[in-house]
Amino acid sequence: MKTVIVEDELQAINALTQEIKLNCPQLEICGTASTVDDALALIQKTRPELVFLDIQLKKGNGFDLLARLEPYQIKVIFTTAFSQYALKAIKISALDYLLKPIDSEELIKAVKKAEKSKIENSQIQLQNFIHNQSLNPLLKKIALQTSKGIFLYEMESIIRLQAEGNYTTIYLKDGKKLTVAKTMRDFEELLDSYGFIRIHHSHIINLNHLKSYISKDGGYVVMNNLSTLPVSKRKKTDLLTILNNLHGN
Repeated sequence: MKTVIVEDELQAINALTQEIKLNCPQLEICGTASTVDDALALIQKTRPELVFLDIQLKKGNGFDLLARLEPYQIKVIFTTAFSQYALKAIKISALDYLLKPIDSEELIKAVKKAEKSKIENSQIQLQNFIHNQSLNPLLKKIALQTSKGIFLYEMESIIRLQAEGNYTTIYLKDGKKLTVAKTMRDFEELLDSYGFIRIHHSHIINLNHLKSYISKDGGYVVMNNLSTLPVSKRKKTDLLTILNNLHGN
């Protein structure tokens, strides 16, 4: 698999190159770059299948490069020591990333995943990632991978999520539902800054679709689709704090 490394520090380039040679000999490194312009020229010249892309570059960032590369005929693995905000944006689009310093096992896992993934799926994920950068949170789309493929949904279209063992069922405002091989913990971390809150070990709700909170019978919520969901004792304080703040505003 032809590979390019886009990284702003020589030390990081050398470290990743060494890790790839030791652990992923099936990758052929065609070149490295440290600026957006140099990376663009390198990718257009060598036509790699895989790009290791640092988020923070000299003269710009990885987002700028991706915006100039469309349509995407590449698979991307981000390398970053960057903020939680950036990581969350990457995860929302179901893209892969490696935290610096690069861990050998994580590298092998990410490369295997890239080898198996279809280029069409990579295009969908990258387009969504760039699309999300300029949108307000409610209009941002999340990439959800099911047994049938990858589907994009606006955050606003999700009413609630329900645990089904190691899977999660997502209920949409058009009445549809889909099951994803992610746990509630995964989604709780992913969605906490997009207006979602966990109210129970089995339930996460979108506050934009909350109709009412009823305090009787231990406390439960009614959603816009008229579904009723219990609120656990442990989560009740968090929910009431948010609702009181909304009321105060």
